[in-house]
Amino acid sequence: MFESTWKTRGLCLLAPKPDELELFEEFVEKILAPGGCNLLVLLTRYRYQFRSHPECASPDGPLNEAQAKRILDICRRHGIRLVPKMNLLGHQSGKTPDSRDGLLRAHPELDETPHLDDVYYCRSLCPKHPGSAIVFDLMDEMAGAFEADGFHIGLDEVFDIGKCPRCKDTPTYRIFTDWANALADRNRAAGRQTLMWGDRLLGGLETGLGFWEASGNFTESAIDLIDRDILVCDWHYEDKRAGGYASVDIFARAGLRMLACPWKSKANAEKFLRYAKERDQGHVEGFLATTWIPSGGVMRYMLHDYLPNTASPEHAVPLRETLEWLFR
Repeated sequence: MFESTWKTRGLCLLAPKPDELELFEEFVEKILAPGGCNLLVLLTRYRYQFRSHPECASPDGPLNEAQAKRILDICRRHGIRLVPKMNLLGHQSGKTPDSRDGLLRAHPELDETPHLDDVYYCRSLCPKHPGSAIVFDLMDEMAGAFEADGFHIGLDEVFDIGKCPRCKDTPTYRIFTDWANALADRNRAAGRQTLMWGDRLLGGLETGLGFWEASGNFTESAIDLIDRDILVCDWHYEDKRAGGYASVDIFARAGLRMLACPWKSKANAEKFLRYAKERDQGHVEGFLATTWIPSGGVMRYMLHDYLPNTASPEHAVPLRETLEWLFR
């Protein structure tokens, strides 16, 4: 088990499907709780049966309110803080023509780049479109269902920004800042903490990171303008030299609190968390391990040594090793 004095030992997990709730309860009781996990960021996206805007619910096994309460109950019984997560700028689609997620599938007019070919990865919503205010209703409803005191707004890997007629004359860092702060303001008014990924706050030239882990469209200046109460989730997934984790120092200088977020590489997790411990200026609150494969596969493999077809071995096998190091 990874040992530290940090207060947060977290996991980001894709929300279980309705028929996986019993498995989820077993996972919490046998893996997460004994491993000291005290934060679960539940990547729900649009997989919830919204009442305010039912057209935005993903057809892929959406949870209802009673199921959300069941998830909340098992987490509370084991002292695990539950924070739902929804992607609220980028990651509005996958790679196939029919892969627009709940919001853009129901409201294609909110697409930042509707003119681009449908076979396109990681579409963004347009934060300047008046209709995009719908996400505030969705966020409030999902947070209410989970009785959450925090909400993860995503904001990672935003490739399409400042491209539509409404946005093209505004600097991308200003679009990003205004949207992040508007979401944070909404959460604060409801008594919720805001969490977000940190990659768009990092510059590629300064860090040497590629366009996945750092901005390639000049949003990095938002680091000095976003709400200081936002908790930044700083993710790095591949093994690097120590200098590859300079984001820890950048967030310290910016006065932003953060969580260190590894994925499946145990070598990366060890180096990253060691670097974060050594360079902690009181701004590192802990870690948030990520998973990025369907939760059913993660849970069955961890609990029963069974690897479903939905969990590819090249991801699941090293992920299990990393999670066992962090939580056992």
